[in-house]
Amino acid sequence: MDIREAIRQGEGYDLEFKRVPNEERIRYLKTVVAFANGKGGTVLFGIANDGSVTGIGKSRVFVEMDGIANSICNACSPHVPIDIGIENVDGKSVIVLDVLAGSRCPYFIKAEGDKDGVYVRVGATTQRADDATRHELELEAEGRSFDSEPCPNAKITDARIAALCANMYRIARRNARDESERKAVKKITANQLQEWGIISKSRNCWIASNTYALLTGDRAFATRVKCGVFKGDSKAVFVDRREFTGPIYEQIEDAHKYILSKINMGCVFEGIQRRDLYELPPDALRELVVNAFTHRNYFEHDAPIFVAVYDTRVEITSPGGLPRGLTVEKVLSGRSKIRNHALAEAFNYMKVIEQWGSGLRRVSEELAAYGARPLQLEDGGIDVRVNVFRNAAAPEPSHAAPQGSPQKTTRNGALIGTVDGTMDGTMALRIVGVLEKEPSITLDKLSERLNVARRSLVRHMNILQESNRIKRIGGKRFGHWEVLSGQGRRGEPPLPSDADSAPPQHRKEARA
Repeated sequence: MDIREAIRQGEGYDLEFKRVPNEERIRYLKTVVAFANGKGGTVLFGIANDGSVTGIGKSRVFVEMDGIANSICNACSPHVPIDIGIENVDGKSVIVLDVLAGSRCPYFIKAEGDKDGVYVRVGATTQRADDATRHELELEAEGRSFDSEPCPNAKITDARIAALCANMYRIARRNARDESERKAVKKITANQLQEWGIISKSRNCWIASNTYALLTGDRAFATRVKCGVFKGDSKAVFVDRREFTGPIYEQIEDAHKYILSKINMGCVFEGIQRRDLYELPPDALRELVVNAFTHRNYFEHDAPIFVAVYDTRVEITSPGGLPRGLTVEKVLSGRSKIRNHALAEAFNYMKVIEQWGSGLRRVSEELAAYGARPLQLEDGGIDVRVNVFRNAAAPEPSHAAPQGSPQKTTRNGALIGTVDGTMDGTMALRIVGVLEKEPSITLDKLSERLNVARRSLVRHMNILQESNRIKRIGGKRFGHWEVLSGQGRRGEPPLPSDADSAPPQHRKEARA
């Protein structure tokens, strides 16, 4: 570590500044414990909070070093692995305390006890660990994960195990990308579930794990996801609320469908086919929902995952901070750490998860392709929150469809069917459907047939002409409408209908 560069960047997940050791003893001891419970870190003594170098007096530096080492040895348990030295910065002595990631977690302050004295690092702050985090540290030190722990009250029989295997096989085939991948999916048995840690055996009796309960929706280890739509940008006023329970893979699908039903959707026409376009990429939203279920802390399994749809963003919150050793920066760069091993094996088989460590990176790429803002990831220590910021309008044509797809746009470049007022995709299909059967119908009759205001109908039909979906052949009295395949010429004349004989102000409206 280049100490000057570290000081310039400021305090962070693995770096903290302390001015004088003796004046801040309990505070730096908590930080030492937090670093040991995490991925390690460095404490610099002789640096103020603002990064200015105050230094440690030469006559005191060795005494302070001994005092720091003795304090850690006497006040912390188990023994915290450290390395301590001196570095000269701008002619001043700075004590560098390197705390290594411990292998005997959880570490704690003796005077506060093995419960209240456990601390963890959250961003650039040190916080007391909650019960879930403390228990997770204990399991990790033993090479275990909570999702593999026994769930003694779950109902488990040979028939239930067989049904679970069949369901997992069905989901894996459904999620396959193509026929060859679908054929490659192999059926699984109880032995495979046992190998993954989803079930275990004792005295010829099957024992369910927490993951088994999650996959079967057993009430002995019930989880839920709460979804809601809120007016504005806070939870002050709610518009809709739903709660989903059951097998975890069903909750994922329910939450994903809920989001899609609450965000805006437009459409484009490819030939005569309509293709729906959401304001945010559906695959990216599903990936974020999957991540929330896969990487959450299940110690407090009754704590729900929250999905909130606001006017400006979609927010997904999952219980438990980031897994030990991960930071927001590392996660966004593609780093992944398996918190729930048995559940991860099940999701991997069912193709709910594709590749480890690439999820958020793919989400970021898809959001960028949609023209959306980068996602925001926050680690609150007790939960992890992801914000996806909504687009004010539908995606631009260059991002909305694969290369080579016909793009139908209005005069201002918006897609047909966007929800910003440009056009209703359903109305477009209704208009085209009538014109195909009755090409000579008048605007007045078409307005009556569709039960839509004439002014609105004129606007829709002008858009359809500009996007080469329909064309007027002939004049008002003896002409007719022709439905195009989408390959017509640009710049066709505006609607030559009843509007041509209307007063000037009405004619302007019909061509707007």
